[in-house]
Order: sequence, then structure tokens, then C-alpha cells
Amino acid sequence: MNLKSKLIWTYCLITTIPLLLLASFMVGRMTKEAQRDTVSYAIQSSSQVGDAMDVYVDIFRELMDYLILSMESEASLPSARELMIRRHESIISTYPEIVGIAVADEDDTFIGTGMNRISRDYLGDEEWFLKAPERGKGISILNSSEGKIVITNEAYSADQLFSIMGTGMINGKKTVILMDIKKDVLKSLIESVSVSPDSFVFILDQNGDIVYTPVNPVVYWLDEKSLSIGDGQQDNISIDGNNYLISVSEGKLTNWKFISVTSLKEQEQNVLRMYVISFVSAILALILVVLISMALAESFNKPIKQLKDKMQLVEQGDLSVRANLEYENEIGTLGKNFDHMLDYMNTLVEDIQTEKQRTLQARLKSLQEQIKPHFLYNTLDTINWMAREHGATDVVRMVEALTNMFRLGLSQGKDFITVKEEIEHVKNYLYIQSVRYEDKLTYVIDASEDCLKIVIPKLILQPLVENAIYHGIKLKKGGGEIRISAKKENGQLILSVYDTGAGMSREELNSLRQSIEDIKNGKSGSFGMTYVIERLKLYANEGFDIEVESYEGAYTQVIVRLLIKED
Repeated sequence: MNLKSKLIWTYCLITTIPLLLLASFMVGRMTKEAQRDTVSYAIQSSSQVGDAMDVYVDIFRELMDYLILSMESEASLPSARELMIRRHESIISTYPEIVGIAVADEDDTFIGTGMNRISRDYLGDEEWFLKAPERGKGISILNSSEGKIVITNEAYSADQLFSIMGTGMINGKKTVILMDIKKDVLKSLIESVSVSPDSFVFILDQNGDIVYTPVNPVVYWLDEKSLSIGDGQQDNISIDGNNYLISVSEGKLTNWKFISVTSLKEQEQNVLRMYVISFVSAILALILVVLISMALAESFNKPIKQLKDKMQLVEQGDLSVRANLEYENEIGTLGKNFDHMLDYMNTLVEDIQTEKQRTLQARLKSLQEQIKPHFLYNTLDTINWMAREHGATDVVRMVEALTNMFRLGLSQGKDFITVKEEIEHVKNYLYIQSVRYEDKLTYVIDASEDCLKIVIPKLILQPLVENAIYHGIKLKKGGGEIRISAKKENGQLILSVYDTGAGMSREELNSLRQSIEDIKNGKSGSFGMTYVIERLKLYANEGFDIEVESYEGAYTQVIVRLLIKED
């Protein structure tokens, strides 16, 4: 095969195989997603209706408890009957789904609001009277009003209503309250979750009898096995050549089963449609790949040969040759990179010489920067001797403190000094600040002897002391005191800066603590705290900790715990 044929076959193979795999994967993935969505819809449909019905029943239960408690508290009143009826009328007007309320006791006494007694048979033998639970044990539900001798004033068929019963003890007699409720409540709940005529929810009671079902041709074809599955379970069935997914949710208060019937016809049609689309797309893509491969192979052959000839000249030692390929594709980019490589090779020696010159200049600049603080230090030393000659002892002490600060700050270029040197540096700094602030600032330094020789990063304490002055002492009326301590404890060096300044509110303290954690994790923060934490990280990595305690108007304390490195 020539190069062109190889390219065509290669493009076809490396494109077709992933294309087929991708199409297969995407169809399988979309199929699974469709199945998962269908199952999720079925579960949500049944559970949503069940949960909503529990909410309704809970409302009716509370109404029932309210009526029973009212009857018990008003039983001895002469107007108890009138109060009861008015209360029933108020509830019926508030809840239009309640079509009637009746009250009966063991003595066959009957009071009805929106309901009548159509027989003189003993009410105590009625199913609704017998099934009413004892007080405090909830309520009972009958899914139909069929067979009752107590009916609503309005003409409703037995399967249009369901009943709720509750029990109380009035004057020592068992008294049952009966509410008849329209099944339109169930209809509206079911219609709110139905998205197609082939998918719906119907309800069974605890005996397996239908409480409510929309008009459909499927419910009465369901077998006993599908209807007997438990809460949260699903089952697949086939009826008259159509597949359905059955999902069950059991109500917590009603003990009813809410059964979602979801047609899989639409899902199956969508899956078939995805297969057809994927197959046609794969064929069209394959034809397109062949055509493009032929064009690309033709376009690649000429510039590759041209680039090959140029490379042979370079191989012979001619670095002045250039490819000059005028193509806006990968071959053109390759030619440009080839030309850039040759340009780089020709200028490499010049770049190396330039880099050496820059390195030398950087070293000279570094030396010059080191001269500046030394010059300042020497100048301060001269001013010190001049002040001594003129007897300006305050100036002498101030200059000596500043000179010592520069000397310890330079530390002969060292990044690490002893605790003793760090304390000395802070002592000079505090002296200068105490002169500046006069009576507003006092300080105490306490460092134990066993920690003075420990080596630490320099300039750790000064930023903390500076914060104590500017954010604590300076902001407090009458000034305050700064206490610095250093001690060795359990293999750790503990440095403490305590000030009796303005302190911080709880919000400011939490913000500062969060800022410290952010700086530890590499985020930006205040310059002083960032400087301290970065130097501690370079010295001890994770072997340090910074704690802050403060009380507004009283004090602030910063404690640095640093793991002591063994010599």
C-alpha cells in the first residue's frame, strides 16, 4: 500500500471503531437513564399521593380530636348540642370535601350535620361504630359508605365517599364521630401526578379492596402477585401485549396501598428511536469519514514529502534551510515548528551568553542591596557617637536600640537566630515604641533560660508585637501593657504576646482565626501574619501552631507553638 491508502484505511478504522463503541455506549446509557427515570417517576407518583393523603388524614385526625375534646369539655352544658352542631357546620363550610358529620353513642343517640339516619336499627351494631378506635389510638377509615344506615343529605353513591371515625367518652358512654368525605380529594391528588393517560395511580385498602381508581382498562387485569408487593417495591407486568411498571407505597396513617401503574410503551418507543437514530448516524458518519480520509490523505502526501526533503538537507548539516510550508493545518504547524527549531538552534549560543550576563548583573545588584542596610547601620553608629559627645543620652539610647534592631535584623545574612537574639530584637523595638508613645505603652519580657539557645526563624515576634501595639494598645484609652514570654514545654517552644489593649469582638476573633487557617492553606492575608506563618512553614513545615484568644475591651493573646528541632 502507498501512504495515501494506508492513511485512508487507518482513518476509517480508528474512527469507525470508537464511533461504534460510543454509539453503543450512548444508546445503553440513554436506555438506562430512561429506565431509571421511569422507575423514579413510578416511585415518586405512588409515594407523593400516599404522603399527600397522610397529610389530609392527619388534618382530619386533628379535627376529630378537636371535636371529641370539645364534646368532653362541654358535655355538662345545657347548650352542648347546639354548640356541637354549630361547630360541625363551621368545619363543613371550611372543608368542602367533608359532606357530613354524625355523632352516635352507646344509647343509640344520634346527632347529624349534613347526615340523616334512614333506619331505627341499633347504631352500635354498625360497622363504622364497631371499628372506631379507642381514644388516643388514632382514627379508622372505611373506603366506602355502602351498607350504612347513616347517609348524607345530598345524593352520593357509596363509592363516591369514604368515612373517618374517632371515639371519645362522653358522660361515661362510648361516643363515635363519623365524617363522610368525598373521594374527589383522592381524584385530585392522583390527577396532579398523572402525566399521560397510560400512567396513573390507584388506591387499595388494607383488605385489598379498591378505594379509588381512575377510569382505565388495566386495573382489573392486574394479578394478585402484582397487588401483593410491599412498600417501596416494584414489579413488571405485561397486559394485552403492553408492558407496565408497578410501584407500591403504603400510607403511614391510612394503611392504604398507593399503586402506581406506569406504561413502558413510550419508553420502549424512545429506546427504539434512539437505536434507529444511532444506526443511521453511524452509517452517515462512516461515509463522511471515508470521503474526508481520502481528501486528507491527498493533502498530507505532498507537504510530508516536501518536509522530508528539507529534513534530509538539515541532516547533512545545512542549518540555513527552512521548510516554509504555507498550510493552515497540523502539517503547516509541523513545518513552522521545524523552522522555529532551526532558529532556536542558531540563537542558542547567543541566548546562553545573554543569560550569563544577566546572572552576573543580578549578583551585582544583590551585593548592592546588601550594602544599603550596612551603610545605614554605619551612619546610625556615627550619629550615636555624635550624640554621646553632646550628652544627648535619650538620642544615644534610641539610636542604640535602632542600631541593635538593624544588626539583629541583618544577622549577617542568616535566616535563623537564637531565641535570645529574637528577644533582644523585640526589646529594642519595644523601647523605641515606648519612647514614641511615652506613658501609653509599658512592656514586660520573660524568657526562661532553657530556651534562649533554641534556633528559630528570625523576626517572628516583631510582627506580632507590632499588631499588639497598633490594633490593641493604640486603640485603647489610657494605653496598656505588652507581656512577652518564651518557654520550653513538652518538646515545644511556646512564644506568647499578650496585650491589655482594645481586644476584639467575637466576630473579629473568628475572622482572624479563619484568616490564619487560610494563610496556612496558601491563601493571602494580612502582611504581618502572612510573613510570620510563611517563615514558620519554611522552618517547621506543619510542626507549628498559632492560637489567638481575645476579649473585647480587655486583652488579646497570640501563642506560637513551635516544634523544637533536635541538633
